[in-house]
Amino acid sequence: MIQRMIGAALFNVQTYEEIEADPGALGQAIMVVLLVTVCGAVGGVISGVISGSSLLGIIIGVVGGLVFGIVRWALWVSVLYLVGGKMLRTGHTETSWGELGRVLGFAYTPGVLSLFAFVPVIGGLFPVVGFFWTLAAAVVAVRQALDFESTGRAIGVVVLAGVIGFIPWIIIAAIQLAVLSGGESPANVNSLLALV
Repeated sequence: MIQRMIGAALFNVQTYEEIEADPGALGQAIMVVLLVTVCGAVGGVISGVISGSSLLGIIIGVVGGLVFGIVRWALWVSVLYLVGGKMLRTGHTETSWGELGRVLGFAYTPGVLSLFAFVPVIGGLFPVVGFFWTLAAAVVAVRQALDFESTGRAIGVVVLAGVIGFIPWIIIAAIQLAVLSGGESPANVNSLLALV
């Protein structure tokens, strides 16, 4: 699994093809998504401790973050499947939700950088770099999973899916904030949620 994560983070086309062809890799992909979420949670916990969040708020943030991390990934895969696998498919496109789920799960690998979000002064850069790196890996994953010949087409699908998926993502984020804020002040909860 580690080798695949490294290959995915380094945009290795062969790694993505291997993951796409391995139906057993869906569990590994989910583990990658959970690992990335845990890294964000650890960074969030450390930030929460530094900012004085309560223990209960931190625990709720971590558990909720794990659940909502999987929900966000499943939503992202679903929207990409509809946009790239159905609406903008090419004559060569043969994919399934599982294939996209596997490659996209591994494309999340650069998100482990969110572990370092607690670092004073520059900590906020780690999740941002991880996000854009993950986005670039997602483009490669989409290109390979949807059998596109053009990276430009994959970028277009990722952008369009992002636009279409933005509203459901906001709804999920609002639900996450409502569920996890129970009694915490918004500033403390937001610092945890931004990293989870």
